[in-house]
Amino acid sequence: MGIVDDLLARPGLYVGSDRVSGVDVVAAARILVTPLPGGAGVTLDYEVLNPQGSGPALGHAEHTVVARGDDGRAVMVVGHTHGENVTVLHETEPGTFEPGDPPPPYPMKIVVSVPAPGRIRHAWWYGQPGQPLEERDVAEVELQA
Repeated sequence: MGIVDDLLARPGLYVGSDRVSGVDVVAAARILVTPLPGGAGVTLDYEVLNPQGSGPALGHAEHTVVARGDDGRAVMVVGHTHGENVTVLHETEPGTFEPGDPPPPYPMKIVVSVPAPGRIRHAWWYGQPGQPLEERDVAEVELQA
């Protein structure tokens, strides 16, 4: 099974924590997993909430589609609050989605895994132009009953 099948196996509302590397703050993370018609994939509605932080309570929001393309390989299309365009990513390794051409304005990738049934780990990797990627934002969430 691949990540698309893993996510399709347990749709629903996932809640947990979000941590940012180098910052001693833990925020709440919420990911709603919804199957696409025909079982081609899922949407992920992902929010990071931190009412205790110095910025807005809604620190991050994204609407993502993770699905099998016509060739059977997984793709990810991400629209989020930190960008003005959607980013199209292609699965390069199981659960690892990286940009193709043209590249986004900064180096990035997203890694999604299901370490156990009813659990999701969603990690944004990014860096400054010309710098190496670094795992920075990690949500670890559990399916709510």
